[in-house]
Amino acid sequence: MMKSLQKTFDILEYVTLQNGMVVTPSAAAKALRINLATCTRIMGELVGRGYLVKISRKAGYIPGPMIASLNTRSNPFGRIAAVAGQPIAELSNRLGCQINLAVMNGDRRIMLTFHFSNPARKPWPTFSFTDHWTSATGRLLIASLNDKDAKRVTELCGITPFPRREIEQMRKDGSVRFAAENLIIMGHSILLPDYPPMAFGFGVPENLADTAFAASAETAGKIRDALMTFSRPVDRPF
Repeated sequence: MMKSLQKTFDILEYVTLQNGMVVTPSAAAKALRINLATCTRIMGELVGRGYLVKISRKAGYIPGPMIASLNTRSNPFGRIAAVAGQPIAELSNRLGCQINLAVMNGDRRIMLTFHFSNPARKPWPTFSFTDHWTSATGRLLIASLNDKDAKRVTELCGITPFPRREIEQMRKDGSVRFAAENLIIMGHSILLPDYPPMAFGFGVPENLADTAFAASAETAGKIRDALMTFSRPVDRPF
């Protein structure tokens, strides 16, 4: 039962990640290493529930209306994506770089919204990531965890000993900035009552670093202020 459920989620995510391209059962089965008959059966079931739409037997499937419908009900993650989308896009276009905003879920960070200043670029081929320490977003989200969980996640990333000093500094500043290859990687976290900790990050050439960091702080403020204007969630899960 659990294996079948995992395959269903894998297929649904794979089709959605193709960014509107039609996906055949054989392509999905090959990419996910799933038996073709099983893949075809699951895709048919997803069509029945509205999660996929069958274009034709030969062409294949695209995401269905339920993918959009799921986010029509209010929830903290949907509010974050709705509010952060425009400020993130404006910052991305201003700096000419790709930017994503994410939250932590267990050992993974999950992207809620992103923007590429270059429309020809393809989106990331996954919704979630585990390479936390290589990105500003990942580092900031680790810093949002308590020490016990932060230690566990950094160990999974292969970061030892525990980088306590760096994490405490990020908690204090609400931001991070470090060099990697030919870029300066940076970003800001946003911590608000009733919302999960969130963070966004990006990389820019060194000559743009100071300007970009100031713009990043401004963007974090815009997102924070906009989220605070929403009515407080009834369930308050965070």
